[in-house]
Amino acid sequence: MTDFFIAGSWRGRRAVLDVVDGLEGAGASTYSFVRAEYDEDASRFAVPGGADDAALDDEGIRKLFEQDLAALRGARDFVLVLPAGAAAHIEAGIAFGLGKRCWAVGPVDRSETLYRVFEAMAADPPTLLGLLAASGVIR
Repeated sequence: MTDFFIAGSWRGRRAVLDVVDGLEGAGASTYSFVRAEYDEDASRFAVPGGADDAALDDEGIRKLFEQDLAALRGARDFVLVLPAGAAAHIEAGIAFGLGKRCWAVGPVDRSETLYRVFEAMAADPPTLLGLLAASGVIR
């Protein structure tokens, strides 16, 4: 089991890494696409734009999906790093449906009613870490 599954976008890779680094610095274990290791089939798609034109039934796409979904199932909590695209928002919905505590961090460009799935939304990683510590989720 992993403490946190962190989702975001390739364009926001630096922000995702800031969250990963902050959580790991607080002693939490994490899983995120920016540090995940994939087998050869999946790794060619696990790069910015790598899956954009791929067939959904490609073996590498299937493996990438299965590995990430298994990691999501195995995580205690979920963090969405904003701004993020549709795929990361789908992951948030899956996490919420699985009963995970969901958190969000980053700028919000508009209010969405479905953002109610999040326990809290923080403006930046230090604020997120403070909220998690105050909630007893991390030390």
